[in-house]
Amino acid sequence: MAIVSFSFDKISVEKKKPLEAPMKAKTSIKVLDIKEEELNLAGGRKDLLLRFLFEYSVDYQPNQASVHLAGNVLYSGKRDDLEKILKEWKKTKKFSPQVSKDVLNSVFMRCNIKALSFEQEVNIPPHIVLPHLQPVAGKKNKAEDYIG
Repeated sequence: MAIVSFSFDKISVEKKKPLEAPMKAKTSIKVLDIKEEELNLAGGRKDLLLRFLFEYSVDYQPNQASVHLAGNVLYSGKRDDLEKILKEWKKTKKFSPQVSKDVLNSVFMRCNIKALSFEQEVNIPPHIVLPHLQPVAGKKNKAEDYIG
């Protein structure tokens, strides 16, 4: 099974007040709904796809800033498997860990990157810890050590 497409439907970024410490970024993701879609193929054949509607948010607490992204992921697979996923969703609002891994990893990857970009635009700190260089303790920097 595979992700066929990914798109954003709504993007909202807001700095609610001047930022002050302590600040905590809380990230959440929610699958709102799964919809069945028919794809018309050559020869009059039809294929079944599932559209996962999601909402991703980063809230800077206490009530300082927020990033909200909403969109959808189009998911493809064997018709029987997709019908089973849809039936389980309608009954329990849950789906299998394998499908969850595929869909949510795609959403996390795309949304984290987009959120980081928008956070930079409105001058709020990144919601995830980014790697950064630190000088080695006790080592003297010499001109001959420079490798740039």
